[in-house]
Amino acid sequence: MNDASKSRISRRSLLAGLATMPTLFVAAGSRAAQTKPDGAAVQEVQAALKKATGTKLVILGSGGGPSPTVPGRTRHNTSHVMVSNASAYVLDCGLGVTNQFARTGLSFTTVRSIFITHHHPDHNVEYGPLLLIGWVQGLPGSVRVFGPPPLRQMTEDLLRAYKTTIDFWAEDFKMKPLELPVVKEVSAPGDILQDENVKVTAAIVQHPPVRPALAYRFDFRDRSIVFSGDTAPLEAVGRLAKGADLLVHEAMYLPAVEAYVRDRIAKGVPTNFDAYMAHMKADHTPVEDVSRIAQAAGVKTLVLSHFVPAIDGIADETWREAAAKHFQGEILVARDLMVI
Repeated sequence: MNDASKSRISRRSLLAGLATMPTLFVAAGSRAAQTKPDGAAVQEVQAALKKATGTKLVILGSGGGPSPTVPGRTRHNTSHVMVSNASAYVLDCGLGVTNQFARTGLSFTTVRSIFITHHHPDHNVEYGPLLLIGWVQGLPGSVRVFGPPPLRQMTEDLLRAYKTTIDFWAEDFKMKPLELPVVKEVSAPGDILQDENVKVTAAIVQHPPVRPALAYRFDFRDRSIVFSGDTAPLEAVGRLAKGADLLVHEAMYLPAVEAYVRDRIAKGVPTNFDAYMAHMKADHTPVEDVSRIAQAAGVKTLVLSHFVPAIDGIADETWREAAAKHFQGEILVARDLMVI
């Protein structure tokens, strides 16, 4: 069977599944359990990082939206860690980031900086727990945090909320209490960080009504990595990613989004179909448009992630085929704990 025939079968299978969404979920869970057992993924990421040379990106969570990771669904909320010269840089803190970071085998003592793209729960809901659990596990007091306003107030409020817990643990473990990290709020494009490992640049993206929402570029000594954040198709992302080694871009598959919303309604979840779809089209990037942005930017590798919808029933080939319409470079379909 040739590749074209496989693609046609893949599309037919997907569309058939979308017509009966519950079936799609069941099939996805079964396939995920057979192809990537959780223990195997953990062993894989730890082995890859132990033998790694140069800068590595680990996809901690590849799912978009605030959906929890339920049994049979493999994608955690969006989060990443970049590792360079024994230093770790965390980008976004969706649900599950703390456990996923621990699964990599990396020490919390290696974390230098944390970056937040915008204030939606699938990107920041576990920021506080990462600080709290990380503190007990050796997170440096010198860690720096970057993100849109009101990040400093949020951080102060989180530490205030956890003060009783922090005080108890500090007393029990005879440790210095968790203190407010160095927080730099980012509300304009430009360079925001330069240390001995990396230069970091931010751009403003379009994700209404969230303002500002950010994309980031990380220029390490050996490779450059760009993250789109959540955004509608935008030339600013292409400019930021010009000539980059990796572009990690959110990806939306509209037929699956429509089927997902109708399934929510059928299950009695209060949902306004028109409002939901209007938001998705105004705030996110269809995968075909992602391919145009990547091609115009001349990036070497396009990493599709922050999948919308964050279900397992869409075959990798479907995402890859749509992205290949305009992009001629390497295309990777992200999965949790993938090392790039």
